[in-house]
Amino acid sequence: MSDKTWNTQEILDFCPENLTDNVAVYVASVRSKIARILFIVDSFNVTEDLTLKLISDQFIKTQLKVEIYIESIASNLHSLADVLAQIINEIVLKPLLPCAEHISSEKVDINKVNTKLDGLTLDSVKDRYISQIIESINNLSSSSEFLYISSFVNTIKHRRLLDTTFHLKVDSGSLIDVGFKLDKFDYKGSHFPEMSCRSIVIDYREKLIDFIFDIGNSVNNYCRANYIQTV
Repeated sequence: MSDKTWNTQEILDFCPENLTDNVAVYVASVRSKIARILFIVDSFNVTEDLTLKLISDQFIKTQLKVEIYIESIASNLHSLADVLAQIINEIVLKPLLPCAEHISSEKVDINKVNTKLDGLTLDSVKDRYISQIIESINNLSSSSEFLYISSFVNTIKHRRLLDTTFHLKVDSGSLIDVGFKLDKFDYKGSHFPEMSCRSIVIDYREKLIDFIFDIGNSVNNYCRANYIQTV
């Protein structure tokens, strides 16, 4: 990842007391998902003698391990956006909207939340901070990385995308050095080219977590400003 950080505790510190319990569940989920992603990345980077594994049954087991790791990273990255949407729904939208316009937790996703945010009519202070949240969500949802991960996660529900074609870059190294590739695929009219596992594990993962941190920090800014207005 880059040098970007997100202090998730700030959300709980500045959250209205009556919302803390609900929000804490989602904050814990964000922390857990990021921890799982980074754990798997570390597992990819463990150095071992791969030449002994790239034959028969051992090769199949290595390929299966890579497939499980990739699918887990992608699924956790994808779900982070909707967990953030739950936080925004609880902290921002519900206090500002009449009950009849609330989004139930079962129907929350990042796009529904962003649409609701965009339709709010607010004072100038709140509007400035809400605009920052909307902008950071748009940056995530319009990115090629998020589009790929979303389409990938929805596609692997029905088919495998890990190609058996590979090349070994070094005699011994980490799983990320084995040239497994994700198959090209089409989803809802969009075409996605063949992708190396390294691109997902390193490049896409870093970029998407940065986007998530940007959204989180914009929510922190809103909560802090709202807290200052009410004390």
